[in-house]
Amino acid sequence: MTTQNAPRGILLFLLATGCIVLMNTCAKMCSSVYGPVEMVFYRGIVALALLVPYMRMTRPSSIFRTRRIRAHLYRAMLGNIGVGLIFWAYALLPMADATSLLFAAPLFVTALSPMLLGERIDRHRWAAVIVGFGGILMVARPSMGMFANPASLIALGGAFFGALVDITLRRLGRTEDPLTTVFYFILIGVILSAPYTLFSGAFPTPDLLPWLVGIGVFSAVQQVAKTTAFQLAEASLLAPCTYSAILWATLTGWIFWRDLPTPAVIGGTAVVVASNLTIAWRERQRRPGEV
Repeated sequence: MTTQNAPRGILLFLLATGCIVLMNTCAKMCSSVYGPVEMVFYRGIVALALLVPYMRMTRPSSIFRTRRIRAHLYRAMLGNIGVGLIFWAYALLPMADATSLLFAAPLFVTALSPMLLGERIDRHRWAAVIVGFGGILMVARPSMGMFANPASLIALGGAFFGALVDITLRRLGRTEDPLTTVFYFILIGVILSAPYTLFSGAFPTPDLLPWLVGIGVFSAVQQVAKTTAFQLAEASLLAPCTYSAILWATLTGWIFWRDLPTPAVIGGTAVVVASNLTIAWRERQRRPGEV
C-alpha cells in the first residue's frame, strides 16, 4: 500500500498538468504539417516506448493482462477521438483560449452523471453547471460566424469526449490498475491511427521530429505523474491543481506565439473555474443519501 504524502502528490499533479500543456504546445507546433490522427499515432509510439519499460520495472507482468478488453476498447475509442479533437482545437485557437474551453469537461461530467451513472445532482451543483456554461460562452464568444470557423466547437467536442472518458474511468477504475488502462488507451490509439498515418499521412521530418517526440514524452510523463499523484493524495485535494493549466498555457502561448488571453477569456475562465470548484466542494460536503 502506498503511503499518503499530500505535498508530493500535489507537486506530481502540478507536473502532470504542466506536461499536458507542453504536450499540446508540441502538437500546436506540428499542426501545420501533421493532422490530429497522425499526431495521435506518433504520440502513442513514443509514449509506449517509455511506458512499457516503466511498467515492466515497477509492476508485475499481470499489469498487461485484462479481462475487460471491450471496456478498454470503448474507453480508448472515446479517449483518442477526444485527444484528436483537442490537438485540432489547439491548432486553431490560442493556447489560453483552448485550455479554458477544455475546462468544460467537469461540467459535462456533472451534467451527464444522472443519465449515464444514475447519480443524483442537487440544485446547487446544477446551478454551478449552468453558471459554468455561461463562462464557457464568454470564452467561446458564439456568433453566426462561429459555424464557418467552429474552432470553439471543436474544443468543446474535445471536452465532451473527455467527460465521457472520465465517466467510463469511474467504472474501469473499480477493477483495473490505472496504468493498465493507460497502456490499452495508448496501444489501441496507435492501432486505430496507424492505417491512415502509414498510408496517407506525413512521415517525420528532421525539423519537426523533436516536437513529435515531445508530444509522446510529455504524454508518458504526465500519465505516470498523475497516476502516482492519485496514489499519494486524495482526488478532491488534487482537483484544484488542474487550473494551473491556464497559467502554463498563457505562458507558452506568449513565448511561442505572442498570444495573450483577452479580458473575455480571463473573465470566462474565472467563472468556469469557480463553477467547477463549487461542484467539487459540494461533492465533498454531501453526505451519503443527501440530495
